[in-house]
Amino acid sequence: MHQGNTTFNIEEIERHIRTYRSLLKSAGKLKIEKLVDSHFGMKSILHAKGNSKIVDVAAFIYVLLRLTSCMSKVKNIVLGQSFDVFKKHHFSHIDAWQEVEAPGRRRKMYFDGDETLVVYIASVTDVDDLITLATAFQIEWNKFHQKLAKSQNPLHDVTKHLAYEDLSKIQNIWGADFEKFLQTIKDKAVDFTVELLSGSYVEYAKATKKWWQNIQEKLPDLNLNNRPLYFVSSNTHSITNLLTRFVLEEEITLIDFLYKSKDTNLIRLWKEIESGDFLASKENFLYYLAKKYGRVNPDFLKKKKEKEHLLGIHHLPAFHYLDIDTQVIELKKLAQANLDKSLDLSLSKLAKSEALIVNIDYPLGWAAYQVLTEIGQNAAEIRGIYIMGKAATLNGQIGDILLPNGVFDQHTKNLYAFDNALKRNDFNEIFKTGSVLDNQKTACTKGTFLENETLIKNWFREGYTIIEMETGPYLNSVYEFIFYNRYVENQFLSLIDAPFEIGIAHYASDTPYSKAKNLGVRNLSYEGVEPTYAISLAIIKKIIERENKIQ
Repeated sequence: MHQGNTTFNIEEIERHIRTYRSLLKSAGKLKIEKLVDSHFGMKSILHAKGNSKIVDVAAFIYVLLRLTSCMSKVKNIVLGQSFDVFKKHHFSHIDAWQEVEAPGRRRKMYFDGDETLVVYIASVTDVDDLITLATAFQIEWNKFHQKLAKSQNPLHDVTKHLAYEDLSKIQNIWGADFEKFLQTIKDKAVDFTVELLSGSYVEYAKATKKWWQNIQEKLPDLNLNNRPLYFVSSNTHSITNLLTRFVLEEEITLIDFLYKSKDTNLIRLWKEIESGDFLASKENFLYYLAKKYGRVNPDFLKKKKEKEHLLGIHHLPAFHYLDIDTQVIELKKLAQANLDKSLDLSLSKLAKSEALIVNIDYPLGWAAYQVLTEIGQNAAEIRGIYIMGKAATLNGQIGDILLPNGVFDQHTKNLYAFDNALKRNDFNEIFKTGSVLDNQKTACTKGTFLENETLIKNWFREGYTIIEMETGPYLNSVYEFIFYNRYVENQFLSLIDAPFEIGIAHYASDTPYSKAKNLGVRNLSYEGVEPTYAISLAIIKKIIERENKIQ
């Protein structure tokens, strides 16, 4: 693999980034209105109709799903790395505020009920993400406001400005509050100010260190710093579900819940799985149902946690620092697990293992570097690093599994080559609903809005077929595990002889070339379930096989 022309001309994107970063650095705060022109200048592929009088519904829905529903009330957005930072700047009372969330972005946020939203940030990527989301939100909300401002009946008049399909998508988000949502758009424009309390690298490092210290303090008996670790970046449900397999005892209860829900789409899907018309796993479907059932049945979740406890699975929710939940799993207790027979694994040797799995809810962008670096600096030994996440694909379909062996990191301009421990053959028996694309090349970007059509076409011509945000920062950290210096820049770097396994797999959640099939206008729903569980199974197998060889 050669480096090729990876330094494409992205001057407009870089200019936009420099604009808001310099304003935040010099003044500590900025008006989003000052960024509109440079935002338009990027020609973001996610905001293709931004500089148009018509409402860009795809972009609007994308940001609605990734910002809290109280944004219409917000005037001031305050960013900080930790509770200590907020306290230092006289926001020590934020725990008493209303905690709010966004359906499409995991981020700790608090609203004072008036006009101030405080947001925990884990890295500079969070700043990039929030700035671009807030800018797109303000642009599209105010366009919509101008169209409805003089309306006597917004619910009726909205059909003059939006196509029926676009209208239905927004209705699906707001549900019963849709009419109230339209009235709010009619009544007011938005005008955000963003304040960054501390943008220093030191504060990000402090927040990360305290995040890890909190995990150590909550699990003193596990002695994390003196045990071999397998690091996994995935989510907080799929791996533990597959280890406990708790749904197998609850199938009758869950299917009864399904039919009582009268969800015609899910019922149809279940019938297709039962008949074999859809080659999905029954067990995976039950996990999907279990998440919905658990929301209305606390006793069900209690039984699940009891089974996790028996298998040495410890949950550590985020607290006051990075909004990254963590699981620590004792491999020795997995010797009694009832794993999927398709894995064809012997578990008896695990009873002698002292190793732990540290599984984190995958972070956004550059926070990946900070988290893995902090763990690496404290761990006695790293035996494997496995990364699962969603990504855009330029040559596959939504729901496919993507296996890279090369990554270009836009942060450092490094191009990494590595031997991916996850191979196509690992998915032969466990993944039937899509394709597995191996030997792929990843372009790791700075942000979802920080890409335009020219950039993506250039990447594709260079053979890059995956676009995502975490593997570059992760591999910058991996570099420091192997070499004597900190990560470098503008280099071709081989990690093929790494002293531990590196396994990276993505499931395709987005196809940028198909404007109707991006996460701005649709939800992943069940499409991500099958690849997620297949990748999780493959990671479990790799860890156990590697540990069996060591024992």
